[in-house]
Amino acid sequence: MKRFGILFGMIFTTTLFFGQETGENRECKRMLLFVSQELKMQNYARASMYYLKGEAICGEEYGAKEYDNMSKTLRNTIITETDNTRKKLYTDTLLGVYDRMDTKGFYNESESSKRATYIMMSSNPDYKKADEIYLRAFENKNKYNDAELTYYYYNLYTLFSITTGDEKAAFKKRLISDYFRLSKKIESENFASTTQQSLTGYFNSLVRSCDDILPELNGFMSSLPMDKEAKKKAVNNFLNLLKEKGCTESNEYEMLIDTIISIDNTIDAVLAKAQLLQVKKRFKESISVYRTAIDMAEADSVQNEIMMEVLNIQYANLNAYKTAYRTALTIKGSNRSKALLVAANCVAKTANSCGSSTFERKCNYYYAAQLASQAGSPSIAEKFKANAPTADEIFSNNSPKTIMLSCWNVNVDVKKD
Repeated sequence: MKRFGILFGMIFTTTLFFGQETGENRECKRMLLFVSQELKMQNYARASMYYLKGEAICGEEYGAKEYDNMSKTLRNTIITETDNTRKKLYTDTLLGVYDRMDTKGFYNESESSKRATYIMMSSNPDYKKADEIYLRAFENKNKYNDAELTYYYYNLYTLFSITTGDEKAAFKKRLISDYFRLSKKIESENFASTTQQSLTGYFNSLVRSCDDILPELNGFMSSLPMDKEAKKKAVNNFLNLLKEKGCTESNEYEMLIDTIISIDNTIDAVLAKAQLLQVKKRFKESISVYRTAIDMAEADSVQNEIMMEVLNIQYANLNAYKTAYRTALTIKGSNRSKALLVAANCVAKTANSCGSSTFERKCNYYYAAQLASQAGSPSIAEKFKANAPTADEIFSNNSPKTIMLSCWNVNVDVKKD
């Protein structure tokens, strides 16, 4: 725990007035006088002792100020105590004071994050009570420090570990949602990097695989924030988590992608859906979604990048060579050469089915070589030319200068180099 650094002047004088001078009044003031004397010498342990005696003697005369000062003195006692056994005893005593302050209506909710952390450091931690008070701290916007935030998440993990059934499931849900919430807090409020590491350590020991996290998704989706940006952030956090755990082929991942699209129909979300469908081998659906993204793209360069994805599916996954050929010829810009090379391969792969004779079919390789040359791949062009008609085959077919390739509706030169 950080030193709270509570240096305050709680100096009481003998002029304190508690009503009619009775024996109890005098003894009450005497205890508070002893407190002030011990505090002058920073003897926090002895000052705490006199505060506790004063509480017993003064009774109703102890108000919010006295209880607040007593709790601060006990905190300083804990900070300065070096013996662990005594430190825990003082911690237990402080927690008793907090409880009495709560009952009397003197408790300040700004102390809740500290109070809950002291519960965790006590001789017999009440984890559920600590959780309840930590939640009060969040509700009252307490300013957490690194230790308090770490203890909060550790306590939640402990509760998950020791409970069963519905209660365990509820704590698991909180561990997942709070991990994202606290990570954002750590980042925005400049907590120490070790705090994030501690939270991630607990989280990863909880969520090891898709089986650990996918069952929580329905509950997560039912409790999304109403605010659009907060909702989008929450869903993206879960998407990133599913990616990290290798769950991208799950139906749940697809559902989250659809949710993002419904929240904020951006081109990035649509592309993520298309890529997911591609991974799941739903190629025709993937192409359809990619075409939606093309319509959304404003820059030609982006459109051509997406068209390359469509082309790759048509060529490599669907073996739709004629369709891929037509797509390839529409692609411009920096991907033009790649697309032309795909078109060349499409022509070569369908050569044996394009033409009414062997000679005509072999002439397809002229066109494949032409496309490869345009793509800037002369070595590949030469390989295609090697499959074109030989000089004898050209002569046997009346040595035509050109030939029409009906499949591609182009004329090519017939020549044997």
